[in-house]
Amino acid sequence: MENQQRQFTDKEMDVILLLLEGKSTQEIALQIDVSTRAIEHHLTRIYEKLDVGSRTEAVLKLISLFKK
Repeated sequence: MENQQRQFTDKEMDVILLLLEGKSTQEIALQIDVSTRAIEHHLTRIYEKLDVGSRTEAVLKLISLFKK
């Protein structure tokens, strides 16, 4: 996962960790203290970097990457 981590910004990593905890977009926004629109933007960038099209695919791929 170390190579993968390098491609994510610090804020994206914050979002990823909360995403893996099962937090909703609104919960992530409240915890990080940004707008839900900002979280949606981060999620879009994360999905692009992971080459996935959904939250579920992203979580499954991230779990797979963290196991390596």
